Formats: sequence, C-alpha cells, structure tokens
Amino acid sequence: MSHTRVVRGLLLGTLLLAATMESGCALPMTTQTSQVSVWARSHNRRTMDVYLLCGDRDAQWLGVVRSGEAAVLDFPYARTRCALGLNFFLVSRDVNHGYWVGPLYPRAGSRIELVIEKYAGLSSVSLSRE
Repeated sequence: MSHTRVVRGLLLGTLLLAATMESGCALPMTTQTSQVSVWARSHNRRTMDVYLLCGDRDAQWLGVVRSGEAAVLDFPYARTRCALGLNFFLVSRDVNHGYWVGPLYPRAGSRIELVIEKYAGLSSVSLSRE
C-alpha cells in the first residue's frame, strides 16, 4: 500500500471531521424558552397584582387578576430553580397592601394553581400534575 493513499485517506478523514466540528460549533446555543403557567382565580373584590419571588428576593411582576376573574400568568421555567422555594406576593391596588403565598417547589410537568381568597391573607397555591 502506498504512503500517498494513506496520507490522502487521513487528510480526507481529518477534513471531514473538521467540517463536521465547525458546523456543529456554528450552531447557536439553544436557550430554554419554555414557560410555566400559573392558573390564578380570584374570589377577592379587589384587583390584585401578582409577583413571583425566589424566597423573598428577585420580585418579578406576573400580571393582574381582577375581582372575580381568572387569569393565566406565565414565567420562564428557569425561575423554578430556587432552593428557597417560590413565593407569590399579592398586592391589592386599592389599599396598597401585600400578602405572601407559598413557598412551593414546582417540578417539570407541574400545574400551579393560585387561589386568591375573599380575604387575601388566606389565599393558597397548590401543585398538581398536568
């Protein structure tokens, strides 16, 4: 067997491997874009702003739940990685007073249900499997 054939074979294999590696590295890294939904319903007579926190930090406004209505509030899945547990903070717009609900530790496939009671301090959150 000639040395030329061996060198050509190695060169061709190396080029093929390099092309494969380059195309793989050229692909953008994917980001997790999945959302987690909170199914919220209110029995309260006031409009409530709903915030999500990791423990008692990093508040993120999720949206508004109006009196007697239901809403679906979404947040990024990455927020579920919180060792302190996720908490909701409900703020009544009329009286500018807040109420804590939580903590909860959602897992993949969990459905989060937030019930805002007539007396907001008695509100609850629960997890169930979808």
